[in-house]
Amino acid sequence: MPAETTEIPKPEPEWMPSATLGEALPVRLLRAREAIMQFYRPLFQATGITERQWRVLRNLFDAPFLEPSEVAVRAFMQPPNVSRVLNELTALNYVTRVASGKDQRRARIALTETGRAATVRIGRHIEARTAELLKTPEAAEFARLGELLEMVIDMPQKYPRLTGAEHQPPGP
Repeated sequence: MPAETTEIPKPEPEWMPSATLGEALPVRLLRAREAIMQFYRPLFQATGITERQWRVLRNLFDAPFLEPSEVAVRAFMQPPNVSRVLNELTALNYVTRVASGKDQRRARIALTETGRAATVRIGRHIEARTAELLKTPEAAEFARLGELLEMVIDMPQKYPRLTGAEHQPPGP
């Protein structure tokens, strides 16, 4: 009687990254954001406003009445974080909640006079810092960088099939 042979499965070939993690596009974009924010964080710290609070204030400056869900989309924040920031800004008397027309359960958010004045004051400092950055030798490349970033931002709409579940890695 021949001996039974058990075939040992061959392991998958080891994966070898094509670049270091620091060279990966998503990480480079994060690093670029962190680098540029180093110029603006001192301004936020000096005014006592967080980056998230600024994004909410600035969006309300542009669109005077927004629902919290609209703030979340426009400020690139998760709804629970928006709620937390709105509570902080309400405590500072920078924003107020206004009943939304016929549906009293819904609220729209608006800047108070104090919030509008703070947004203007902080905005002037931010624009002054941006003007300083635009005087650097690297500023000549900022317009092109803006175009490239817009191209990246548009890619999910241009290539929706690459965002689907079929392109996700299998679970462990």
